[in-house]
Amino acid sequence: MRGFTLIELLVVMGLLSGFLLMLVQLVDSGVRMFGEGELGQALADRSSRAQRVIQAELTQLYGNATGRDADRCGDRLVLQQLPIGLPTQPERGASLVQVLRAAVHLAPDRELALVETMLLARVLAATPTLDDATAQKQVAQLRQNEPLRGLGQLLLVPWRQEGPDDALLELRAGWLLPGQLIPIGPDRLVDPFVVPVPGSPDLPGMAVYRMTLPILQDLLHVEFQAWGQRSRAWGDGNLAAAGAEVFAGKALPVWDSARGGWLVDMASGGVFPFDRGAPSAADPRDDVHPDALLVRCVVAQPADYAPEGLLAAPLEAADTTLRLYDGDRFPGRDSGYLKIRGEWIGYSERQGDRLLGLRRGQRLTKPLDHPAGSRVHVGRSVEFVVPMPHGKDDWNG
Repeated sequence: MRGFTLIELLVVMGLLSGFLLMLVQLVDSGVRMFGEGELGQALADRSSRAQRVIQAELTQLYGNATGRDADRCGDRLVLQQLPIGLPTQPERGASLVQVLRAAVHLAPDRELALVETMLLARVLAATPTLDDATAQKQVAQLRQNEPLRGLGQLLLVPWRQEGPDDALLELRAGWLLPGQLIPIGPDRLVDPFVVPVPGSPDLPGMAVYRMTLPILQDLLHVEFQAWGQRSRAWGDGNLAAAGAEVFAGKALPVWDSARGGWLVDMASGGVFPFDRGAPSAADPRDDVHPDALLVRCVVAQPADYAPEGLLAAPLEAADTTLRLYDGDRFPGRDSGYLKIRGEWIGYSERQGDRLLGLRRGQRLTKPLDHPAGSRVHVGRSVEFVVPMPHGKDDWNG
């Protein structure tokens, strides 16, 4: 008589179960929102750092705005589209990246380090058997007669990052003094800034790798566009092969300030519409420099976070639809770009777990077959413009 009836117990258990379910849902939503906020902040921080690092290098680009007082071309800017990794014999339809070489202003500490490296190489080449102490003493003596000029040269090249995920890139940078030579083999030295095509036998890809170091890692994409005298708009987010008619009136993904016959076909890194041929390379009076450079880069989310997406089924190179595990958690928009291994893919819409209207091999990458379970990257895009104070047009050619 003093206990609960079965109906009362069932009602209480039902109310308690409902309360617990609501509590679990609230906690799950809170944890999810906290995780999304933490991930968003991490991506924002990494995007901000990527912008600062790239902008710091590009703001140091140097060029002569007139060329009237110059007797030779010492401020050449070259932007090329070349196979990733700079192989001597690239595969057909290989994915491309942009390689930038340019004259730059050097900070005193960076120039001093380059001078010491150059002098040490000179001392050891003359007397290979010198001990470290003696070699450093001779370097110190030679350095007293080596003035700092504040000018040098910069090479920027995106490279596949070491690791199991081929989607990740690192941006590598190398700085040299004007005319400085690097070894490319036994008794072979070359100036990397006078070779028309990096990756050719005159400048092998491994030599470029050794002379550079990573300044940014965990990137998905790096893109440059140069604003020239015929530019009326920046290109969209899908970088294409340079020289196509689609670039009429748009900023250019290739550039050769000396207009010296380097960029005349895709094998050399693109087609530059202002090219005048080899005689122009020795005439700095007709050089052209861009008025601004646009930079687009995509930063990958931290590797220790859950993947943004996973392929639920194999994806072949010709497929135009892909299926995700749990498409509702996919952070991409209703249309946009994603990267799987080494390929960028555009898509038109998402329906549940499926992405439709795929456009394969975007942003200069090669269409590939992808196995089920492959990680799907979206990342965080950052875009900014760096003005060039030394921009120079040529309205007569």
